[in-house]
Amino acid sequence: MASTLTTRRGWRIAATVASVAVLATSGVGYAAVNRYVGQISLVDAGIAGGSFGDGEPVTMLVVASDDRTGLSAKERSRLRLGQDDYGQHTDTMLLIHLSGDGQDISAVSLPRDTLARVPAWTDEDGTKHRARDAKLNAAYALGGPKLMVDTVESLTGVTIDHYAEINFAGFLTMVDALDGVEVCLTKATKDAKSGLNLPAGRQTVDGKQALAYVRARYFDPTADIGRMQRQQKFVAAMARKALSAGTLTNPVKLDAFLSAVATSIKTDSGMGTDQMLDLVERFKGINPGRIAFVTVPLGDSYRHPELGSVLTWDKDEATKIFSAMEADRPLVEPAPTAAAAVATVAPGSIRVRVLNGTDVSGLGARAADDLAAVGFAVVGSPSNAPSTVGETTVIRYDDRYSESVKTVAAALPGAELVAVAGFGRTFEITVGTGYTQAQKVKVVAASPSTSSSSSPKPRTAADDICG
Repeated sequence: MASTLTTRRGWRIAATVASVAVLATSGVGYAAVNRYVGQISLVDAGIAGGSFGDGEPVTMLVVASDDRTGLSAKERSRLRLGQDDYGQHTDTMLLIHLSGDGQDISAVSLPRDTLARVPAWTDEDGTKHRARDAKLNAAYALGGPKLMVDTVESLTGVTIDHYAEINFAGFLTMVDALDGVEVCLTKATKDAKSGLNLPAGRQTVDGKQALAYVRARYFDPTADIGRMQRQQKFVAAMARKALSAGTLTNPVKLDAFLSAVATSIKTDSGMGTDQMLDLVERFKGINPGRIAFVTVPLGDSYRHPELGSVLTWDKDEATKIFSAMEADRPLVEPAPTAAAAVATVAPGSIRVRVLNGTDVSGLGARAADDLAAVGFAVVGSPSNAPSTVGETTVIRYDDRYSESVKTVAAALPGAELVAVAGFGRTFEITVGTGYTQAQKVKVVAASPSTSSSSSPKPRTAADDICG
C-alpha cells in the first residue's frame, strides 16, 4: 500500500501556476473576472486577505492535492490514481512571488520530504497539538491549509498573502481546455505506475498523459528532484501557451480555460474580484522570460529515526532566496538570453519583414507594430505566411548576419532561428501563436569576450522545453 501511495504523489502543480499567470495577464474585464471568481471554492487558510495597495507585492502558497473529487471510479482506474485510503496529500508545493512593479513572477519549488518544524495547532475537534518535526507535506494532512501556511511561513520567513490549491480533475480539465501542452523527452519513456508512455521528442500531450508526465518518478534516477524539474518545465510550457495569442485572442478558448481554472481551484477567502483585477492590470503583457522557476537549494539528506528519509536545505543559499522574495527582489536577476547577452547591433539598423503564421487575425500587424516600437526597421506590410508555424515564432535570416540575429532573437525570446545562405539583408519573422510581444533589447559594445555569472539560471516561461 505504501508503494501505491508514493506513486500517486507529486503530479500536481503546473495547472495552478499557469492559471495564476494567465488570469493575471489576460486583460479580461471586471464582469468576466467577477464571474470566474464566483465559481472558485474558498477554504480557510488563516489569511486575512484584503485589497492590494498600489505597487504592493503579493506572495502565494500554491499546493496540489491528490483529492479525486470530480473523477469517477472508472476514471481513477484509467488514470492509475489509486484510492483515497489515507486522506489528502500535498506533495508538491510552490511559493510564488508576484512583484510590486508587475515585472516578475518568481516561483520556488519546496520539496515534499523537507524536514520542517510544524508549529503548534488546534484541530477541528478542538484538540491542541504541540509543535513537532515532520516532513513538509505532512502539515496539510495534520491541520489543513492553515497549518500548511503557518509551517511554510515558519520555515522560509516569508509572509504569505494568499493560498491556492488544485486537485487531479482540475489539472486534467485545464490541460484539455488548452488543447494540450507541449513537452519534450530526450528518449521514449514508460512508467507503469503513473501510466506514462511517450515517444522521444517534442510533442503535445492531453490531460491524461500530462498528469502521468508530472506524476512519474520511478523511471527517473533523481526521483523527486527530477520530477520537480519536469514539473517546472511543464508549468513554463503551460503558462506560455495560456498566455499566447492563440489563447488570449480566442474568446472561446480563453473562456474555456478560465472557466476550467475557476472551477478547479480553491483559494483563501481574501482572493476576491478586486484582488484579481489588480493582478490583471499589474501583470498585463508580462515578458515570459520574467516568469522564473527555481528549486530551493538543498543541503544534506539523511534518515531520520522517526520520519525516514528527509531532505534539508542549504541554509545560506535558501536564506538568500527567501530574503530576496520578502524584499520584493527577483530571485535571480533576470538573466538575458545568450543572444541578448552579446547583442551588439542596434535594432534600427536591422530590417525585418513580418508574416502571420497563425489563424489569429491581425497578429502579424500587431507584431510588426511591436517590433517598430522597440526600434526595428519594419519593411512592407504584414501578410499571411504560406502555411502556419504552430506555437513557436520563426526567424529566417542570412547566415552572414550572425551578429544582427542576436538582436532579433533577444527581442523575441524563445523564437526558432533558421539560417538560410543567400537570404539577403532583410530578416523574415513568421509569428507563431505563442507570440506575446517584442522585447526592448539592450545593446552592448562589442568585446573580445563576454563574462557569465556563476549563479544558476532559473528556468523561465520563455525557455525552450527541450533545453
